[in-house]
Amino acid sequence: MMSKSEEVMATKRHKRHKKNRALICAFCAFLWLIPSVGCRRDMQDQPKIKPLRGSTFFADGLGSRQPIEGTIPRGFLRDDNPEFYTGKKSGAATASATPAQQQTANAQQPAPNTQTGAQQNLFPDDVVEFPIPVTQKVVERGQSRYEIFCSACHGLTGNGDGMIVRRGFRRAASFNDDRLRQAPVGHFFDAITNGWGAMPSYAPQIPVQDRWAIIAYIRALQLSQQNAAAASASPAPSTSPSPTPVAGGHQ
Repeated sequence: MMSKSEEVMATKRHKRHKKNRALICAFCAFLWLIPSVGCRRDMQDQPKIKPLRGSTFFADGLGSRQPIEGTIPRGFLRDDNPEFYTGKKSGAATASATPAQQQTANAQQPAPNTQTGAQQNLFPDDVVEFPIPVTQKVVERGQSRYEIFCSACHGLTGNGDGMIVRRGFRRAASFNDDRLRQAPVGHFFDAITNGWGAMPSYAPQIPVQDRWAIIAYIRALQLSQQNAAAASASPAPSTSPSPTPVAGGHQ
């Protein structure tokens, strides 16, 4: 058994340990509160740029930064099939020319007399043949994309009389004109990719594969409209008078 003095000493040690534990817990709580309070203040007050919102920090007033000119995402170098990705022949000198520069160059070319001359003189760098196999599935895909992106201006028949043209917008090019019937497929790809005249670029909206599908449908549309025009222009077949019926027989 402990003596009275030992009991007093044990009681004091217990109170001291209890007090120390309380101080340690309070100190740990204090350390836990300091970073949480500091982070909340920093996240509320720190200057930041929100995506797609204007900013006075940059000279152009845009918060989002554009990639450096010539930047190519990993896996999109596209040097293995330039005809498919550009619509230009391999090694074409004007493959990197802007649409305005190409239109100026085209305007300086002499007017062709044949379809082959039109393709060589007006569009010397554009591919003439499709770089993909044209199947029924491709044409059907092109029809659906054409009706979404192209018919508003060029019309369902390709005559350049789409709905917005009927509402007052300037008339779009007709795919059924001889100039565009004779144009190579690469010209249409260039127009979709880079824009042409009043037509803006549709590269952000239409993937490369769908651009060729649309062009395949335009070729089918041109052929159908050409056949319809030829049929309407052909003279009506002459009708010969019916033979005189013969009594007692069937004609």
